[in-house]
Amino acid sequence: MPAPVPFAEIIRSDFVEGHHYGSAVSLAADGTVSWSLGDVDSPILPRSSNKPVQALAMVILGLDLPPDLLALACASHSGEAFHQEGVRRILATVGLDESALGNIEDYPFGVEAREEALRRGEPKTRLAMNCSGKHAAMLATCVAAGWPLEDYLDPKHPLQEGIQEVLEACTGETAYATVDGCGAPALSTSLTGLARAFSMIGSAVDGPAARVAEAIRSHPEYVS
Repeated sequence: MPAPVPFAEIIRSDFVEGHHYGSAVSLAADGTVSWSLGDVDSPILPRSSNKPVQALAMVILGLDLPPDLLALACASHSGEAFHQEGVRRILATVGLDESALGNIEDYPFGVEAREEALRRGEPKTRLAMNCSGKHAAMLATCVAAGWPLEDYLDPKHPLQEGIQEVLEACTGETAYATVDGCGAPALSTSLTGLARAFSMIGSAVDGPAARVAEAIRSHPEYVS
């Protein structure tokens, strides 16, 4: 994003000591840009902000979860006990356990959950890592579609190709893949494309997109 603009001034005793820079975009109901600041067209890596779109793709590809667990598939969760149990539940729907997860090991993302784990002397785990819900859902989608599990994070795996195809359809842009911190492909879009995808999901009244939106709205504690 080469052209951000000043969003806010940091003022101390009438002295401007710094600025916060950024870019922003708002869309009209028809998906056109109605207002913007800064650079809203260059590719960025939304990373975890892509999770609802990735979850939408997985539902389209055959993932079938109850709303609370579908919300967890969209989550950067805080690693509380009920989040970790929810990940186990996703895996159990297809006969798997946490050993199948391909994300990195980490302590819980939430401060309280992390401090509690450290007090108990618990090690980093894949289950506690904040992307484990997405990874569990990816594995469940692979089982539902009959795809191999071992290389589910490979950008050329049919799961990841399907996710990229849906993201490109939602954003109206070609996506480029790099690797996210959790090990999954991180897909690019512009701020405008990301807004277009969220608008499509948030305004859906039926179909897979509406399922994802309603899961998020009805179970925000799982999205965290």
